[in-house]
Amino acid sequence: MKEALFIIEEPYVSELMLKTMKKNNFPVLKNEVAQRASADICGLNFVDGRGFDKVYSNSENSIEWVWNNYKDTELAKYINISKNKYEMRKVLKEVYPDFFFQEVSLEEIENVDTKNLPQKFIIKPSVGFLSMGVHKVTSSSEWAGTVQTIKKEIIDFKKNFPEAVLNSSKFIIEEVLEGEEFAIDVYFDDYGHSVIMNIFAHPFVSEDDVSDRAYISSKEIIENNLNNFENVLNNIGQKIGFKNFPTHIEVIKKASGQVVPIEINPMRFAGWCTTDLAYYAYGINIYEYFVHNKKPDWENILKDKEGKIYYFAMAETPTDIDKNRITFDYEALKKCFSKILDFRKIDYINKPVFAVIFGETNGKDEINKILELNMHDFIK
Repeated sequence: MKEALFIIEEPYVSELMLKTMKKNNFPVLKNEVAQRASADICGLNFVDGRGFDKVYSNSENSIEWVWNNYKDTELAKYINISKNKYEMRKVLKEVYPDFFFQEVSLEEIENVDTKNLPQKFIIKPSVGFLSMGVHKVTSSSEWAGTVQTIKKEIIDFKKNFPEAVLNSSKFIIEEVLEGEEFAIDVYFDDYGHSVIMNIFAHPFVSEDDVSDRAYISSKEIIENNLNNFENVLNNIGQKIGFKNFPTHIEVIKKASGQVVPIEINPMRFAGWCTTDLAYYAYGINIYEYFVHNKKPDWENILKDKEGKIYYFAMAETPTDIDKNRITFDYEALKKCFSKILDFRKIDYINKPVFAVIFGETNGKDEINKILELNMHDFIK
């Protein structure tokens, strides 16, 4: 058995990731996306990808390849439980016995009787990605419109991602969890212990907002939640049996302090390589830490971070435009951020975003302005 395999896939691979692969000579699966992405970085250590102890990918687009080449392994089991939100809820029901959830098919959702559901609930694909198909329903009168929106979103989403990423035939309905939403980049080491690499708070512009516009990190966010989240993740990991496994886990922290997972995203940290915020903010190269089973020394890392807020922001391409007839004013967009740590232009013709921005600020006013940005304002 070998040590760690990296799989590079669409929709986006960062220069930081590629340079890290090159510098460390990490094994990289030889596929079309990796070869194309690394065309300007010669000498990556391409391999056939079989027989590795642990696997990291920048994208869940690699799941189908892993299922085909690592079937009947613990890795395949971890992915199956993580990707299927309904299966994950069943496994964790002993930990969260009072949590309401049920699964319905696409054909069934039009006939769902909302009288049998919680007053407020979330519906989302049992197997999903980003915020596609995720809708909060606060009254029965919203249900018909929500169903039609979901059907349209499925058609649009299938243009960019494979069926393994979005299984649109099944949806999970679950109760709305009131509280603060966080996202955690964590890997489970050789012994199944959780090692947290990133903690992001997920701010929203309003109660009805379910977008992934921005995530923030700070000394305060990490120090206030690190120990609690580690305990919760250790509990979840032991229940499922995670070992040598990287994940991006989204949770709700209730007013009582209880932490409940929303979803577990397997084999990766934050998508679109936005996990790189750990590097720009705290000097943590998550790829190297994962390979070497290294744990961040948060006490020393956070010593000089008082009052600083770090974030990444997703500039979504508006869906009501002809992308082939416009361009974006990137310079105007840059002026909305006080201190840019990295600015990434994205192929908006083929992708649902046109830029990803990593930044630093000293107050939440800038974060609120980012959440309220109208991306139509940057169309030329």
